Amino acid sequence: MDIRQLRYFTRIVELESITAAADALHIAQPSLSQQVAKLESELDTKLLVRGPAGVQPTHTGSILYRHAKMVIRQMDEARAAVEHGRDIPSGHVSIGLPTSTSRVLAMPLIEAVAQHLPQVTFELVEGSSLGLAESVATQRLELAIAMNVQPQPRMQVVPLLEEQLMLVGQALPGQDAVTLAEVAALPLLLPSFPNSVRVTVDRAFADAALPLRLVAETSAVSILLSSVQRGHGWTILPWSALAGAEGLNPPIVGTPIADRELKRRISLCMSTSAQSSLACMAVQRLTFELVRDMAQDGRWKGVTWLGG
Repeated sequence: MDIRQLRYFTRIVELESITAAADALHIAQPSLSQQVAKLESELDTKLLVRGPAGVQPTHTGSILYRHAKMVIRQMDEARAAVEHGRDIPSGHVSIGLPTSTSRVLAMPLIEAVAQHLPQVTFELVEGSSLGLAESVATQRLELAIAMNVQPQPRMQVVPLLEEQLMLVGQALPGQDAVTLAEVAALPLLLPSFPNSVRVTVDRAFADAALPLRLVAETSAVSILLSSVQRGHGWTILPWSALAGAEGLNPPIVGTPIADRELKRRISLCMSTSAQSSLACMAVQRLTFELVRDMAQDGRWKGVTWLGG
């Protein structure tokens, strides 16, 4: 078993396809399949299975994947340390951001990494909060911002913010705030399950014994914003989802829900294997400090800082 085989194996697991992995690695598919067969023979176990959803790791394959990611990361950092004559954060670091959060955090984070960690190759992945947390727990991502996430054995969870949810859509004449009962009278377009906003909204309406006038649901924040901007109804989202939506005509605004605290907890998740990486720890620290500064100086509105 050598580092090249481990790189091949991890790429297959991540792309869920031997064909796609061969293309990404610029090698012939038969050669890649041969390397996997050689690795399975050497370890005397089945590592991958093919199914309708593509290529997936077996239980032992998942164990190897976690260890392989750690070994590859350490090898890359060792090479960079030798080249520069000192230990510096370097190599590849991946972080996942939920769609609404990425609208306010993605660009500042990319710019901060480029400025402060020039030897780090930074990968930003957008997805659902639940899926991102699961990817960190299974070591497919090093870091992620996730909502209302619980600690897991292979994942460190650091609380960052509490984020308020608000009614989003065209302004209601003469109203600076609304009640939940007033929201219940409006046609609503909401995020699809699984989604932290949707879970919070449905629980609040159920607790208040209020009906929910749901006219549409989608996992795409951009579609929700376009729909409410065109007057098809209102939605419930955090302020971060409105970042970049300034200047629309007609405008869309966020209106506080006065009689009910609808909020979600934002945490920074990190895989346990990533804690041995200088680069991952540096990106975690930079993300923590950036979110803190944005919450405290008003660049990220509608949040309460929870971190130390």
